[in-house]
Amino acid sequence: MNKKKLFIALGVVIVVMIVSAIGGYLIIDQHTHRPINTTGENIHYVEIEIEAGMLPGDVNILLSEMGLIRSTMTANWIVRLNNWGNIQAGIYSVNQGMSLSEMYRTFRAGNVVEEETIRITIPEGETLEFIAHALSEELGFSTSELMDLWSDVTFLEELMEEYWFLTDEILASNIIHPLEGYFYPITYFIPASVEDPKILTRILLDMTEHRVADLRGEIEEHEMTFHEILTFASIIEAETQETDEMLMVSGVFHNRLDIEKQFQSCATVQYVWPERRTHVTYEMTQVDSPYNTYQNPGLPPGAVNSPSIHAIRAVLNPVDHAYIFFISDMFRCIDGRTHFFTNYADHSNFRRENLDPSYQAGESVCDPDVQVVN
Repeated sequence: MNKKKLFIALGVVIVVMIVSAIGGYLIIDQHTHRPINTTGENIHYVEIEIEAGMLPGDVNILLSEMGLIRSTMTANWIVRLNNWGNIQAGIYSVNQGMSLSEMYRTFRAGNVVEEETIRITIPEGETLEFIAHALSEELGFSTSELMDLWSDVTFLEELMEEYWFLTDEILASNIIHPLEGYFYPITYFIPASVEDPKILTRILLDMTEHRVADLRGEIEEHEMTFHEILTFASIIEAETQETDEMLMVSGVFHNRLDIEKQFQSCATVQYVWPERRTHVTYEMTQVDSPYNTYQNPGLPPGAVNSPSIHAIRAVLNPVDHAYIFFISDMFRCIDGRTHFFTNYADHSNFRRENLDPSYQAGESVCDPDVQVVN
């Protein structure tokens, strides 16, 4: 090949590379750089805290978890490409109508939320009564005031008009707390000026809406309703707090439903039992309640706690296996993990050999450092 042809070939390669790069950026711009919500309708602001020392990659993970961007990997690429890494710590108010560049312009300028906010964390797997108590301590509402509002049918019907995931399933006559499970467990920054518990309620539900936004399509196509998915997820959340075990636990419950039509979950019995126990006894499984999944088929009327997005995803994507029994090594007698079994005999032997001594003692006899909350 002569020099002229070589230069032409190199030029073609360079042009192809440039066109590919531009095309790739346009694809990225279309799918990540643009805002999630391009209609401008139903825009809800959420607050994100950038802590000192956080890198853009950490921020992009938060943005993804809050349903504000589609891809952390692509967002990381755009941030590096545009040299947007010089961000400032603080609490920022953002929404799904903002593009990635608009959010990072805010982060780089340090346009933090100036209004005084109160930081409140709702842990994963906590009940509505716990949430009401935690909020009342920080915001000046009484626990009973919040619980009464959250069971007020007129207010609930208002909310059902505003949030796609709230349906008349929450108004079932046998449900204990209509909004149980619907307040997403995460850290909230509540404006100190909030004096209306209805506004507070909408702040909590706005977060839930953001957290499940990416799953809406999958949820709406699923054979279960969102209320049923949330109820299922709350059971998984109660049975294991290890995210890598949730898919397995979900598979167990799906298998039980296929075989016996019953969940037989200790978490549902614990929810209605007057006092917290270390483990569920036979006596407890006889309690007369629609939430008792040892006595009633299928799901209970509603959630038993506030599940994480990991538990919700686990309901939608269970692991396909043959296990129908599991038990948590809660006393860390072996490894602190959840153990799975295909038959009741193996399950019983494991419990008898490893856990019964601690059950009988009412405390861990395996690991003195483990403290069991009764």
